[in-house]
Amino acid sequence: MRIAMAQMSSGQDRADNLRRMAATLDRAAGQGAELVVFPEACSYRGPLAAEHVEDRSGPTLSLLSEKAAEHGIAVLAGGLWLASGDPGRPYNASVFVGPGGENAAEYRKVHLFRLRAAEVDEDEGAYTTPGESLVTVAYRGFVFGLSICYDLRFPELYRALARAGADVLCVPSNFSAVTGAVHWEPLLRARAIENLCYVLAPAQEGVSPDGFVTHGHSLAVDPWGRVLACARDGAGLITVELDRAALDQARAALNAPHETVPSVYGGHVARETVHG
Repeated sequence: MRIAMAQMSSGQDRADNLRRMAATLDRAAGQGAELVVFPEACSYRGPLAAEHVEDRSGPTLSLLSEKAAEHGIAVLAGGLWLASGDPGRPYNASVFVGPGGENAAEYRKVHLFRLRAAEVDEDEGAYTTPGESLVTVAYRGFVFGLSICYDLRFPELYRALARAGADVLCVPSNFSAVTGAVHWEPLLRARAIENLCYVLAPAQEGVSPDGFVTHGHSLAVDPWGRVLACARDGAGLITVELDRAALDQARAALNAPHETVPSVYGGHVARETVHG
């Protein structure tokens, strides 16, 4: 399967962001992509206000539905603000749009970003309602496990997705440059290796309108932990091929995800003390 990942530098002008997303979809379809994956905050990036929150028939999903049906391809909107039961705290949601234009699945970000550092002081939980469920989507012979950005730091989430049958872990992101320079690639490669899954991580790059500096470096990793593609600086599109045979071969060679021993992990931890 051919996958296209968009690296973006989204801003506060949603109409402009959507125009660029439409052009990206046309380009990706022309390159034979069967799925196009956009990063977190793809249609709006900046200070959050009520007018930036959409419902499921809002401008972003309407456009993606139209383009998906036009080209017969699937689209993953990596992260957008969708209405929740709390007007002041919407969901940060990733929506999988099928090739017929239908909203096939919606994942609501479970782990909300929090960083206290000299360069960044951010608490996503102050303005976001967390999700409470994990989501997978079966599409053209692969099962995709959905997640968003800060989820990357919680391996339990990805092990649960793998146990649920995920072959591809999607991590659309708006990852901080403060942590990204050290943590981004190692964590993505670790999630691939731990679960013997492909990992797709399209990212925002540049500086957001509210001064948040992002890491960029959209990355695709194979089930053995090898980097298949990494985006350069600036907005752009990278394509990768998912190989079912290579995935099956990796899993046949190393069965670690199915050799876990939960009875030990949840049991007593012996603690000894050595004096001297």
